[in-house]
Amino acid sequence: MKIKVFFPLIFIVNSLAFPAASLNEQKFVKGSLADKIQIMQKLSEKETVPVAKRGLDFAIENADILASDKDLAKLVIACVKVFPSDPELIAKIPADDLKKICERFMTVFKLFKNKELKAAVMEKLELYSSADSELAVAFLNDYLSTAFKVGKKTENVIEGAIVSVGRIGNEESLSIIYNIWSSNIWPEYQAATDEALVLLSQDSFSDVIKILSLSKIEDFARFFSLLHKSSKKSQKSLCEIAENALLIAINNAEKLKASGKDSERAFASFQLEAQKILSEYSWSHAANVVNSNILLAKKAYDEGSMDEADFVKMIGLSVKIPSSALAQSLTDMLLECNGKVEKADKSGDVKMPAKSVVLALISALGVLGDKTSFDALLYVTYLSYPPEVVDEAKKSLAQLNW
Repeated sequence: MKIKVFFPLIFIVNSLAFPAASLNEQKFVKGSLADKIQIMQKLSEKETVPVAKRGLDFAIENADILASDKDLAKLVIACVKVFPSDPELIAKIPADDLKKICERFMTVFKLFKNKELKAAVMEKLELYSSADSELAVAFLNDYLSTAFKVGKKTENVIEGAIVSVGRIGNEESLSIIYNIWSSNIWPEYQAATDEALVLLSQDSFSDVIKILSLSKIEDFARFFSLLHKSSKKSQKSLCEIAENALLIAINNAEKLKASGKDSERAFASFQLEAQKILSEYSWSHAANVVNSNILLAKKAYDEGSMDEADFVKMIGLSVKIPSSALAQSLTDMLLECNGKVEKADKSGDVKMPAKSVVLALISALGVLGDKTSFDALLYVTYLSYPPEVVDEAKKSLAQLNW
C-alpha cells in the first residue's frame, strides 16, 4: 500500500513544480527559427510571458554561435516586443520573474548588435526594472558613460537610455547626465537631456551643489537657469540651491570670472537670476549672502561686466531681504555717489554717477528705513543732483525708522 501511495504523490509534486507547458510553448521548443518567430507573433496574453522568456533563453544560449544571424535577431526582437507594456499587466508578474526578465533584457542587449533590438530593449527595460532598479540603473549608467567616452554616434537607443535614467537614476546618473548635458555631445537629444538633468536633481541637493562647485561659470549659470525654469523644483529646494549657488559663486568669483568677457557676463546673469529667486520668496536665510551679492554686483558694475540696468535691478531686489548689513552697504554706495557729485561741483572733470543708480539706492534705503542712512540721504539734498533725485531723497528720509 505504501508503494501505491508514494508514486502518485511524486507525480503530484512534480506536476506542481513543473506545470504543463501550453501547446504554443511545446511548438516553440520543437519549431525552427521561422516557426518560433511566427508563434511569438500570435501568442495570447496569457502565454506571452512564459513563451517570450523561453525565446530569450534560447537566443542567449545560442548567441555564441548565431549572434550575427538575422533570423535569430528577428526572434529576439519579437520576444522583447511581445512582453506587455501595460503597467497593470506588468504588476501581475511576480517580482522574481520581473527581475529575471530584466536581466535577460540586459543580456541580449549586450550580446546582439542589432539596433532595432537595442531600441526595443531600451523601451521595455525601465518598465521591468521595479524588482531591482539598482541593477537596471547600473546598466544604464555603464552604457551612457561608455557611449559618452567613446563619442558614440547618435542612436535612438541613446535617447531612450537618457530618458530612462532620468526617471530611475541615482547620484552617479546625475553626474553622467550633467557631463553629457554640459558637453552638448548629442544636441539632437537636448530636450531629453534637459529633462533628465532636472529630474535627477530633484532629490539630490548636495550633489547639485557639488556639481555647481566644480563647473565653469557658463555651465554653472546655464544649469541654474534650467533648474529655475523647471516646474518640478519646490520653492524651498530652489531657494536653497540659489542661496548655496550664490555662496559658491561669491567665494570663487575671481576664479569663475577669469575666463574672459563671456564668463563675466554669464556670472552677472547668474547673480541677477539667483537674486530674483531669493527676493521673490523673501528667503530671509540668505540675508548675508544677499549683502555679499550686492557688493559683488557693485564691483562688477564698476568694472563694466554688469550693465547699469541690471545693477539697478539688483539694488531693487535686494531690499526684499533686509538686513542692517545691507543698509550699511547701500548707504556706503550712496556716500560714494555723493562724493563724486561733490567733486564734480568743484571740478568739471569728474564723471557724475548714473542717475538711475542713485535713484535706486535712495529708494532702497527708504524701503529699508534704517536710520544709519540719514546722513547720506540728507546730504543728497545739499548737492547739485537733479530735482527728481532730491525729491526722492526727501521721501526716503521721511520713511526712516526712529
